[in-house]
Amino acid sequence: MTRSDQPQTSLEEHDEEDELVDFLEPDQLAGDRSRPVSRYPLTPQTSAWLWGLRVFVLVVSAMVIYTFFAQLS
Repeated sequence: MTRSDQPQTSLEEHDEEDELVDFLEPDQLAGDRSRPVSRYPLTPQTSAWLWGLRVFVLVVSAMVIYTFFAQLS
């Protein structure tokens, strides 16, 4: 059973699990964390918002670069 398959645990059980993780060898811990995680399925609206955010960041970056070079001269 993986961590994601486990039901919600109490705080004490969670602390015990953290203690067990502390005792893992480095290669065991790396092996556990190197499992690929699937992509979260996004709705079309969320995808559009993320693309809008990317475009916004590019536009603002261009404005900052332009302002920087405009102030140099």
